[in-house]
Amino acid sequence: MRREQIEEWIAEGYNVLDHKKPKVVQGDVWEYLNTCDGHGTDIFALSELASWSDRELTELDMKEYIDRHGQLGEKIFLRNEAIRIKEFDKYEAFLRIFFPDSVEKEVEEARFLADRVRRVNKEEMEQWVVSNRVNVLLSDLHCCDERAILTGLVIPSEEVVSYTEDGLQDVMDCHVTPMEFFSHSDAVSYWIDPKVKV
Repeated sequence: MRREQIEEWIAEGYNVLDHKKPKVVQGDVWEYLNTCDGHGTDIFALSELASWSDRELTELDMKEYIDRHGQLGEKIFLRNEAIRIKEFDKYEAFLRIFFPDSVEKEVEEARFLADRVRRVNKEEMEQWVVSNRVNVLLSDLHCCDERAILTGLVIPSEEVVSYTEDGLQDVMDCHVTPMEFFSHSDAVSYWIDPKVKV
């Protein structure tokens, strides 16, 4: 979760984040939060989130992946972060504890991909999809997560439906068509691996 997004929601008049969706609560926000307490508290006061450190906000985002996929979810989230920001210490430390047999290989692959991954705007993303005839997008995190790293695939057209069925419901390794992706994503920028897999 980006601090800028939280500040934007507050400026728009929202005061609560309810299961990752901004919401306006009339009356006392803290009383509302107390009534929700104990019901799987994915509900936060935006004013409180605005005071959280970047590390705390990242951990809140990572929680969804851990809750759904345990250590594998944490591994994919940390790998994604390492590739995007080109800092591998946290990812390597995690691997040394939980996946000691594959540390060198995994870190080497992440560093290699980090050199290739680019951040692009929506127009550049659309041009990349069209010029490479990409008919399936594979994302490491959920495809609507702004941090997701997208890989373009070109597969036989008769296989597209079987590849992308239920892709929007997947939390990780989402396979979606570009049309599905753009109809559900309104990000300012995207992370892509420009090398298309054919």
